[in-house]
Amino acid sequence: MLSIQCTKKLGDYLKKDLQEKPHADQDLFYSWHSHLFVLNRKKYIVVMNSKTRYHFVLGPLLAKDLKGLDNMICVGIRENLAADGVTPNQIEQYMEHAEVLRYMKTSQRAIIGQMNEAILFINAWFENKGILDLFMLNRKLNKFVMLKLPLTYSGRTMVKEMDNQYS
Repeated sequence: MLSIQCTKKLGDYLKKDLQEKPHADQDLFYSWHSHLFVLNRKKYIVVMNSKTRYHFVLGPLLAKDLKGLDNMICVGIRENLAADGVTPNQIEQYMEHAEVLRYMKTSQRAIIGQMNEAILFINAWFENKGILDLFMLNRKLNKFVMLKLPLTYSGRTMVKEMDNQYS
C-alpha cells in the first residue's frame, strides 16, 4: 500500500476525507507527500517521496482528472523512475505496493518546505522558458542539492534505494 500524504490545500481540492497522519512504524519509502499549486492559471500537483525526496510534477489537472488521480500518480511514479534509470523489474516490484493508495494528512513539515522550494524553481523555470515541458522539468527537479540526503541528490538517492530494496 502506498500512502499519499496531501497538504490541506490539495485535500480540499480533492474533496477527500484524509485519514490521520501515518503511524510511526510506516516505511517512508512507500509514502509520498503531495501538494497542489497553480501556474499560469492551471493546476498542478507536486509529488515527493517521503524517504528519498524524489519528486515529480503532474498536470495540468482538469476536474475530470480527479477521478483517475490514483492512476495518474502510479503512472507518474512509473514513468519518472524509468526515465531516471530504474530497471523495469525494480519498478514492477515497487508498484506491487501501489495496488491501494491511501490518502492521509501530511506528517513532515520539512518535506512541505522542500516541495515549496521546488514550486519556486518551477515558477522560475516557467518564467524563463515560457513553456512547461514536464519531462525535462521532472529530470531537473531531482538534481537539486539536498544536504540531508545521503547522496546529496534526490534522483541518486531514489535509484540507490531501489537498488538496495530490489537487488
